[in-house]
Amino acid sequence: MLESKLEAFLTDRFKEAKDIEAADQKLLFEEKKKSGKRFIDLVPQLSLPAQVAILKMMGEFHQLPFLDIDKCHEVDREALKLIPDKLIRHFRALPIQRVKSALTIAMADPTDVVLVDRLGQYAKCELAPVFAVPEAIDRAIERFLGPLDVLGQEIRKIKDLPREAQASGKGSETAVEATAAPASQTVEIVNLIVQKAVESRASDIHLEPSEKAFYVRYRIDGVLYDYTPAPPKSMEASLISRLKIMANLDIAEKRLPQDGRIQFRTKDKEVDLRISTFPTIYGENIVIRVLDHSGALLTLQDIGFGREELEKFERVVTLSSGIILVTGPTGSGKTTTLYAALSKINTMERHIMTLEDPVEYRLERIRQSQIDPKSGLTFARGLRSVMRQDPDVIMVGEIRDLETAAIAIQAALTGHLVLSTLHTNDAASAMTRLLDMGIEPFLVSSSLVCIVAQRLVRTLCKDCRKPYTPDKALLKEVAFPLEKDSSVHFFQKSGCDRCKKTGFQGRVGIFEVMIPDDEIRKLVVKKESAEVIKRAAIQKGMRTLRQDGLFKVQQGITTLDEIFRVAQEF
Repeated sequence: MLESKLEAFLTDRFKEAKDIEAADQKLLFEEKKKSGKRFIDLVPQLSLPAQVAILKMMGEFHQLPFLDIDKCHEVDREALKLIPDKLIRHFRALPIQRVKSALTIAMADPTDVVLVDRLGQYAKCELAPVFAVPEAIDRAIERFLGPLDVLGQEIRKIKDLPREAQASGKGSETAVEATAAPASQTVEIVNLIVQKAVESRASDIHLEPSEKAFYVRYRIDGVLYDYTPAPPKSMEASLISRLKIMANLDIAEKRLPQDGRIQFRTKDKEVDLRISTFPTIYGENIVIRVLDHSGALLTLQDIGFGREELEKFERVVTLSSGIILVTGPTGSGKTTTLYAALSKINTMERHIMTLEDPVEYRLERIRQSQIDPKSGLTFARGLRSVMRQDPDVIMVGEIRDLETAAIAIQAALTGHLVLSTLHTNDAASAMTRLLDMGIEPFLVSSSLVCIVAQRLVRTLCKDCRKPYTPDKALLKEVAFPLEKDSSVHFFQKSGCDRCKKTGFQGRVGIFEVMIPDDEIRKLVVKKESAEVIKRAAIQKGMRTLRQDGLFKVQQGITTLDEIFRVAQEF
């Protein structure tokens, strides 16, 4: 009953709310209807501005205040001692200050009266709970209590074992010889390595053997960071064997690469792990791709399209036929762009089918299929079968060979809209890449309706970024458009608790959108080089990756160094 009243209250307040994006409102109510969860449990899935706005509304409804805990630079140290650290961390409930007999406490769910009573018994006083953003509470807990590094504690336990209790670090041949530490400890450390990766928003986990050490690294926002302390070399074989067992791989095979998959349940979500092993001179190197299906699906606006590029792309994704290619290196966000495009056109009137490797997000009312080359289901074979399923739109995860490219083009020419990815450096190179595969020029020119090249750049943390005036000589060198007597102000990274001292928080795309016109199609038929095609597209108004990156630098979204790192001139 209370949830129904809250839903009616939020619905009414949303009508006049200007600081909550329509996408957040839609996500909140659709997820509520689908999952049946309480609104307070759905708030962490929303963007930060939406979380703040909705928690303030909930505070108004429940007559409880909201606290912006990120701006709380100090707390009552005596108040912190009233509740055990373990409970503060577990329940996301941070004491702020005690005034007379009342203890103000920031909580992820201050409406939980049972929890409030329980914590009040520990504090031996009356509690005054307040709403706060859950992630902000976590950051404040780390700030005032220090980080809880369970993984580090477990690794130190192993390292503190007497040397004779540890197995030799020299390439043990079996899992049994790997370490004298209990098997349960190996299981615990593997679980903690994955858990910490999920909490850190890591896209990949690297387990790297060397001659005398065994390193763990996380790729966060596209950059690798060492985890310290690293597991002892003596645990290398047992950790690798544990991962192989979880992925149903052959633990005895160490000379050949292997690939597997693990469904892993963390504290509050389920993630899909894609594991790849590779033999090196010091042992097997393990790389694990972390696919978090619980994250909210991004829209085309969210991923970073500029206004003009967005208008162009939204226009072509509504076409009834043709091929749309998204290009870029591995890890540049191509699949995310395709998913955002599919979400845009996913309506009752369209039958959409996909062939993916792997399936990263589950999309309602879209028929998604997982490629499995071992059983014979390749992109080419799957595409032939999909054509007999009466689709309107087909997404092919990647065009890897001539056969797949030829079938995709035939599908586009026979009235289907085909979306796919290709590994090229820029948009123009996609056309020459198809020609190099062996596709006839007239087929390429007549089927391609749009090519998007993209990269991902780290976005500056808005809480700590600092403005500065760049050197004009540098701006001239990078061809930044300058007006007479105008000063340019950029932002640079700094570092705070929110961004873990990195200066960056999240990533956004930079894009190059090419819509082939008659002139470009003629160049393709003539088999002109990618450089010639690119120059023609720029003359027609195409903004290059570098130019789009500089535009985002000017907006204060990222830095020049980030653009130079990912968008070299080709």
